[in-house]
Amino acid sequence: MLSCFLVAINSIRVVIPAISLFGSAPTFFVVWFLSRLITFIFCPHYIYRRCDDYLYSLYQKFVLFFFEHWTNTKIYFHGDYEEIMKKKENVLFISNHQSSAVRQDSLGHIRYILKNELKWIPLYGFYFQQHGCIYVHRNDKGDLERVEKGIGQIKSNGLPVWLVIFPEGTRYNPIKSQDVIERSRQFAKQKGVPPFDNVLYPRTGATIAAINALKDNFDAVYDVTVMYSPTYDENRQIRLAASSMAEFLQGQTKELHIHIKRISIDTVPSKTNEQISNWLYQRFIIKDKLLKYFYDKNRKNKYSLDIDLNEEGIQAPLHLSETIFSCIFFLLTTFLLLITPQGRSLYWQICLFGAPLSLLWMHIFSPKNIN
Repeated sequence: MLSCFLVAINSIRVVIPAISLFGSAPTFFVVWFLSRLITFIFCPHYIYRRCDDYLYSLYQKFVLFFFEHWTNTKIYFHGDYEEIMKKKENVLFISNHQSSAVRQDSLGHIRYILKNELKWIPLYGFYFQQHGCIYVHRNDKGDLERVEKGIGQIKSNGLPVWLVIFPEGTRYNPIKSQDVIERSRQFAKQKGVPPFDNVLYPRTGATIAAINALKDNFDAVYDVTVMYSPTYDENRQIRLAASSMAEFLQGQTKELHIHIKRISIDTVPSKTNEQISNWLYQRFIIKDKLLKYFYDKNRKNKYSLDIDLNEEGIQAPLHLSETIFSCIFFLLTTFLLLITPQGRSLYWQICLFGAPLSLLWMHIFSPKNIN
């Protein structure tokens, strides 16, 4: 009986956020479309971009309401966190897993380089592309061209930007992705460099394209390493995969440790593509070292990740006031849309026809089809 109750509670912890986020997708789409239409008719293009950044910031805070306040996961920041909190700058953000810019009030400026499968998320997948995110395939020769065109569009907007790249290309999963890890090791061997134990060999194309195109626009690189606890099996002495979205919402991640290294863009060697590639590899050597240290069961202080300084991380919970307005806004506007017959009709039409039409649009007007 107790086990059934616990299963039901865990299911609710996942179902409510899922219904809230996906159920509000048609509402988000209506708000975005109206803002796009109004600004297209009456305003210069940069006004739309500013409005779009604000709307995207609202959406990201809506997501963060569930991932920070719903789960009660404790978040610790390490490295240069206090320094970057004093700044508001244009950033190339490289990470092993997703993190957040909310604490710098920069959420709306985020553009991701995303794996192509995410474009199939109903309505949101279409919007991400409209916002300036760039979809790439794995091991596709056309990826570099898509990235270069997408970054060129970001540059032409002339707005503040956080460009987020996940150079590994996929999640490190030592249980289910042994083939991926082995390919990474073989690739390192071909390059004549030591393989990694806790990260995958970084794919350099997107980082090279970003630095070449936007070096004059960036102020810094934020090298971010995200570590989940508990994700180590002491019995088998192996690292486990990071929590899935469902596991995270169920509260299985008790602590999240985020190490941030701020690197001035002027110090990044970028005269040649090879220099950028080698620099990125060196950054991943440090990531691998951090993760090894994090999973060392003999580590004396589990809240310290600054290997040289031995300083403890800073617990920086996000205040509820940062996210509650966005949550209320999207849930309330969805409710108001559904209480009238006309609103319900529009809602279901968007659900039925919006997703396939937006996918068709992305296929016809994808970067590879635009000269």
